[in-house]
Amino acid sequence: MASDLIALGTVPAGEAPAAASESDYAGRAFWQCRRFIALLRHTVGGEPAGAKLRVRRSGPDFNPYVEVVVEFDDANHAARAYATRCDREAPTRWDQTAGTTLAAPLSSQRTLAAR
Repeated sequence: MASDLIALGTVPAGEAPAAASESDYAGRAFWQCRRFIALLRHTVGGEPAGAKLRVRRSGPDFNPYVEVVVEFDDANHAARAYATRCDREAPTRWDQTAGTTLAAPLSSQRTLAAR
């Protein structure tokens, strides 16, 4: 099996991702990635055999970075086509989420409640 992956980012291209300088970057970025995966599944469809949407975190040698990737079996036509669709047809805004609402992380809820 020839495995490959395509990095899709943390959020839709037209949205602002969590900044690494934020106090709860890892939690916010992970929440954004989970929401982005839900949006991709809603928009592009569920993963076929041989493809998997997941959250990837950079290694300890770099500044922390969290992003969504689609891993796929390059020898599997359906998996490769799905990965390509995720890359090319990913929504660019959160407002295209119809039915993909996830609760904000607790730290974000506290911040919003304090306003």
